[in-house]
Amino acid sequence: MQAALPLTAPNGIDEQVERAMTLDLAVLAQVERGDRIEVERVADRTIELFARTIRILEDQHRPGPGETEPFIGPPPGFVPEELDLRERFLFAEALGSYSTLHDLVNGDSPAYRLFLECGGRGSSPELAPQEATRLEAYRSQIHEALIHANAYLLSNVGDGFTGDELHELNVILKEAEARFERITALLGGNHIREVERAVIALNRLNEKMKSVKPTVDGIFLVDSEVMFVPTNDLIDIVNTIFAAVGNPYVAQNVDGMLLLAGRNLLIQVVSFYSYYGKQQIYNAFKKSQGAIPRHVIARHVRYEIRKLFQACKAENRLVLKRVMAHAEREFEISVKAIRTEAEHSAIRAVHLLMPPEPPPPPPERQTILSRLRAWLFR
Repeated sequence: MQAALPLTAPNGIDEQVERAMTLDLAVLAQVERGDRIEVERVADRTIELFARTIRILEDQHRPGPGETEPFIGPPPGFVPEELDLRERFLFAEALGSYSTLHDLVNGDSPAYRLFLECGGRGSSPELAPQEATRLEAYRSQIHEALIHANAYLLSNVGDGFTGDELHELNVILKEAEARFERITALLGGNHIREVERAVIALNRLNEKMKSVKPTVDGIFLVDSEVMFVPTNDLIDIVNTIFAAVGNPYVAQNVDGMLLLAGRNLLIQVVSFYSYYGKQQIYNAFKKSQGAIPRHVIARHVRYEIRKLFQACKAENRLVLKRVMAHAEREFEISVKAIRTEAEHSAIRAVHLLMPPEPPPPPPERQTILSRLRAWLFR
């Protein structure tokens, strides 16, 4: 399978690139032609919570036999008597804040206007970083409001609400649900494009890694240029991939081959980063002339890799399934899984660099006295 990916390198990783480039994802994913990569479906717990919350409202709003309105108990504490203030107060109580209510019902809300602007560009528009950040904040705000509303309604739905108010709150929550799903889709489409760019950037680093040559002073060269893996850019790539992994729209719409290719490339580049790119391992060999213990080198490699992943903010999990002709194999995309595989890969590579361990010394020849001592003190 070949996929032509848009080549826009993120954050300074060799941005002078040709506009047209085709990556063979099957090769990068290390799968055979005809193999299929399936992405584990991710249950969107937020949407399930929306459904439960709306059912609470609908059950309360549905009149019982001989009733026209649900039971109205005493109001919970102070509630304004004026109708408009009363409704805003109750809805803000249910959602958790007046600001959340404002962003859901007021057409002049900056968050709502951004939502309309981005959604009006098409089904999957390109988002600027600031737009993606603000939309993610709006999505989180709706999510937190839903959690609050669910808990609040379970405790207070029978107190202080009229039937009309329950109906109006139901309309607000259904609109919030629709916006949540649309924002998830907008961000998900943007995430998929960012993962494509991350895979291209990782592939370019991987191609350089293949021709690396160590010099006598511990500097690694590619075509007479110093080989360098920028730490901040690598952290951005890791965050990009794992932010996408946490989006339900991505799990349902991304090409699994792309994610598997990104996983494999990330393991290789992080592995390289921990020894070649940092130079400490090579310099340790040179200074110690090969006498440094292997477990010390392994510990150093693990430390470099874990320090890199500790700087990453996103940490989500997804499972890919490779479906072959007569077998299936699962690959986990998580920080822990990729970190562990990168450690093993790096340590194997370092052991190839190290001089072979000297053979064990020949056994000491036993004298008559040593044999007699061993017999007496056995």
